Amino acid sequence: MKKTRLGRYFAMNPLLAMSVVAASAVFVPMATAESTVAPAAADATSARLFDAPAKDLGVGYASSSDAIVEATGDAEGLHILAARESDGFSFYEIARLNRKDLSDVGPWTGYVCTTGSGNYAAAVYAPSAWSNKPGAYHNGAFAAVIRLSDGKVTEVPDRVQLAYFTPGCGTGDEVAFTSSSATDTSVGSTTVISVDATTGTVSSRRKLGGHLTHVTPTQDGTVGVLGGNLVDLKGDGKKLSARKLAAMPGPMFALTASQHGSVNVGTVDGESSVISHFDGKGFTELGRAPKGKVKLLPVAGGAAVVGEVKGIDTDKVPGLSKHAVDGRVIGISRQGHLVTNSVFSEQMKGIVAGIGSASTEGVGSLTVKATAVRTGAKATKVVDADRKRPKSKSSLSMGLSAFTVVPPDDEEPSTCGEGNPESMCLSGSGAHIQGKIAFMESPCIVKRNDPKRQALQASANMVEWAVDQAVHGRLTVTRPQNWHDTGLTSYTPQGLFPKPALTGGGEIPAQVMLGILAQESNFKQASWHSMYGDSGNVTRSDWFGNLNGIHYYPDRSKADCGYGIAQVTTGMSEEHDTQLDPLRAGAVTTDYAANIAAGLGILAEKWNQLKALGMHANDGNPVYIENWYTALWGYNSGVYTNGTVGLGYFNNPTNPQYPADRQPFLRYSYDDASKPGNWNYPEKILGWAEVPQMTWNGAESYSEATMPLGIIKMPPKSLFCSPSVNACDPAAADPCPTWDAQCRWGASVNWMGPQSTGNSSTEKLSYELGSAEPALQSKYDHGPCIDHPSAYSNAIIVDDLGEHEDTYGCGDFEGGFDGKFTLQAGDNVTIQRADATYRATPYIAPIDVHQLGAGYDHHLYFTHSYDYDQSFHKVTGRWQVNQHLLPSGDQFGNRYKIYLHLPSHAAEAVVRYDFYPGDNTVGAKPDYCNVNQGSRSAGKETWFEMGTFTFWKGGRIEMDNIQKGATGDDNVVFDAIAFVPYNYADPGPCSLVDGGV
Repeated sequence: MKKTRLGRYFAMNPLLAMSVVAASAVFVPMATAESTVAPAAADATSARLFDAPAKDLGVGYASSSDAIVEATGDAEGLHILAARESDGFSFYEIARLNRKDLSDVGPWTGYVCTTGSGNYAAAVYAPSAWSNKPGAYHNGAFAAVIRLSDGKVTEVPDRVQLAYFTPGCGTGDEVAFTSSSATDTSVGSTTVISVDATTGTVSSRRKLGGHLTHVTPTQDGTVGVLGGNLVDLKGDGKKLSARKLAAMPGPMFALTASQHGSVNVGTVDGESSVISHFDGKGFTELGRAPKGKVKLLPVAGGAAVVGEVKGIDTDKVPGLSKHAVDGRVIGISRQGHLVTNSVFSEQMKGIVAGIGSASTEGVGSLTVKATAVRTGAKATKVVDADRKRPKSKSSLSMGLSAFTVVPPDDEEPSTCGEGNPESMCLSGSGAHIQGKIAFMESPCIVKRNDPKRQALQASANMVEWAVDQAVHGRLTVTRPQNWHDTGLTSYTPQGLFPKPALTGGGEIPAQVMLGILAQESNFKQASWHSMYGDSGNVTRSDWFGNLNGIHYYPDRSKADCGYGIAQVTTGMSEEHDTQLDPLRAGAVTTDYAANIAAGLGILAEKWNQLKALGMHANDGNPVYIENWYTALWGYNSGVYTNGTVGLGYFNNPTNPQYPADRQPFLRYSYDDASKPGNWNYPEKILGWAEVPQMTWNGAESYSEATMPLGIIKMPPKSLFCSPSVNACDPAAADPCPTWDAQCRWGASVNWMGPQSTGNSSTEKLSYELGSAEPALQSKYDHGPCIDHPSAYSNAIIVDDLGEHEDTYGCGDFEGGFDGKFTLQAGDNVTIQRADATYRATPYIAPIDVHQLGAGYDHHLYFTHSYDYDQSFHKVTGRWQVNQHLLPSGDQFGNRYKIYLHLPSHAAEAVVRYDFYPGDNTVGAKPDYCNVNQGSRSAGKETWFEMGTFTFWKGGRIEMDNIQKGATGDDNVVFDAIAFVPYNYADPGPCSLVDGGV
């Protein structure tokens, strides 16, 4: 299978707040598609679901116009998949949605719908971790329209809601997206963004007070659900009004447009899923099924009820059909001939691939499971997302101007003559600044790219061992002085961060903490660029305060200094009243075990706060995992200890932002990991405790809990909804419409009855208490610490770090004083313009510079390749022999055979190395050599011979990340270069193919 690269991805903790962009943004409209979309040609390599389509689909399949569009996310982005019945439902990727303007943001999630004509799809998408945060969940996701004829993507310029009921597609080609200002303390307002899919333009932005859901265009106008009522939405300009049509029958999981302007809805009543029809006058119940066993899905000209449908009568409802299908249902084709049971990337079980060459196992492999409705035939097929990608550009086709009003900080205005960029006339354009700009400096107390503060990416076995020990106060492994070259004094993790005491005694169950680590950081202490066994920068949140972007200057006032596997924030910012001392801060950054020890304190604090309020779950014994539901609620969205005390509404399981018919997270399928926004935070954590995450090699990352019932018993969703406690009506479609302080839950609950080890879940320890730290299971071999190219032990090796002992214990290498490496960020010009704005490339370029435990001496820096107009993102590496070893220009130069060290992984781009001879050639063009860093390494630590070059004083080798046509995707690495004294000219490979290899 063709391999695909992983570009920039993964970091945790999302945007905390987003703003809706004004309507003055520039759009690039899409061409209008034909009324019918030509089917993609099938070929021998297509991922055809059915090998015998005439048998499985029916004899008329080849002339069918039926089609289906689905979406699933992973490290690459949100994959939009399409298939046609005439091809035997051969799935291919029509578009892939992600954002290159974000740095380190994680695996992606999202939702898709198809417009009434079938010519367009609409999608919302965002990093999966953003589902944990109210601000990002309600108004942080991105929106796009996809033309299905060729995969052309048009970005919608607004930030929108990441929820199961968006986007809203109806009977025509109008699409409704919503953006909500709701928080954990207020219902806020909702803005409806209406988009004409045929042009990709926004036709209106209209605001309405309250939390509006299920906005759907119909033949007779647009409807939605507000305050538990089905409403008709009208309005001009920026205002929207809602006219009540009828009270909703109950908590919702679906709304679809039907014929003649009518709608169908799916609601929940106790343990039943209920399908009802609204005919313009009122709701009529059509029947029931066991909760979660039936779905209501849009199809061409109406809707379909799918699943256990024997108790549902659709005969008298125009445009509503029903199909009996076994198993889970997630989607249906437009004419109802195919039902998808699962569309899933294996990566979402746990990240299974790293970055760069020889590290892409499973990347772009999506598993589709489906059922042919007519025959009941089932099929499973692995789809290579690259193999069938259309030739036309299927990544985002809009420039930054399409979704921003204010130009990004790295956009150079044309201020130097006709159309020339600012960089061509910097003199006189402002005050040149020396030193640092205070408000652009991150307040996070341990800085990025510090070789002494690399975090080792522990393997899953080590993480589980550390949690097993920590929850029982036995994480006392001694870290010797200068452990992993940190320069820190000797310590033990729980000597620095003692096991927290729980009110009333007891301990945190191991699987509860393991579930948090799986959800918060995917077991990552080092950055998402690092695989098990690598070192690198610590996993971070929005340290720069620029919404995780790479195009905007840091904003010190907005930085979120979350560190490592447990995302420890307390005491890690210069803005905090009390900061951790250098030893503790350094340990939190570099040592996964110390980070876990510190993270336990945050969870224990929430448990104790609830105990102090007299609130507990079940019998309040911490030994039982079920009893941590409310503490996990508080861990994510906080415990209110003043005023109306208790837990806020964002994570209340009755909140209508979650589908009312949802089953427990992960219990029936790993598919749930691709749609985390459908569950609240405690449901997700207990789901990971019940169903362990997977490692890169397909093994479970940790042991599941001890579950005498075979499951972790979840509370009924209505349990935290009581008129006497939080003004909440559990039978209502919107149980607590205000979402404010009166909706807070402030009482104890019990759904387990009398508890014992016979009915309640407890931890399962895989490692004996007091056992030794297990061995690191490294994904990549790291080779010898110090070596030389070929047999040249006299080589002068100029490494990216010079003298350095890294996390693998490499010692100082010979020749450390004989050469020098420098890394320059941007064009090194910082000025304050006349309008008081700044031009400071040294603050933009470093955002996308990373360190990694690969390459020579197990350390390299890398960034990504950018096009010529991206001077703000230019990163330049310079290697040179120390000047005292080089002759002046009036003498014979020193000839060296040059060897380039390439790492086993992390390198991808084709880059240009320039050879500047020095004194006697000032002004002359340098020799150069283009090198494919990825293919030349061949997946191994490699010395690549480049040929001989002569240098005088001032001589050096330079390489940067600016390449013609580069898109910001490919990794560019800065590793060691060896200078071997040589007596005669040897052109080497660089002279063989037009200056490039």
